[in-house]
Amino acid sequence: MARFTQYPSASTADYADATTFLIANEDGEIKQASLEGLRDNFGSSLQSASLVIPSAQVLALNTTPQTIVEAQGAGKAIELISASIKLSFNTTAYSTVNAVLLETSGANQRQAEAAVFDSTVSTVRNFITHQAGSPTDTQIIANADLEVKAKTADPTLGDSDIEVFVLYRVIDI
Repeated sequence: MARFTQYPSASTADYADATTFLIANEDGEIKQASLEGLRDNFGSSLQSASLVIPSAQVLALNTTPQTIVEAQGAGKAIELISASIKLSFNTTAYSTVNAVLLETSGANQRQAEAAVFDSTVSTVRNFITHQAGSPTDTQIIANADLEVKAKTADPTLGDSDIEVFVLYRVIDI
């Protein structure tokens, strides 16, 4: 039997949902498992994504939101679990707008918000999740992207890159 260290290293391309793994239980029995099955049974289908947004794109972040998680298909939606944002301060703070939103494309309510544009030092901050406020609010929509967006307008003056990290799950709706 080969030692585990003798197997070739896997890359992220090797981990598709249909990938089959062989797992030995405590009795030495070998079982098959798929990544999708492992995620559904033990990880609640939790997934992560990150996105670096260069300062030139940050300056247009309200006009041109950036997709961090693509739509998951008909009947499936992206539910945000948690998120954080890193601003790598360069020389000038952003002005006009203070908050970054995580919002489902087409929704009228954000899923989360983080105040970061006024930073004058490099920083990492958590997003605060947002609850929909009225019976007509839409927040999580089937077959729609999860986007990073500036809250009310495009920021001005700033020159720092940001990186957004999200933990999410795909739900059937």
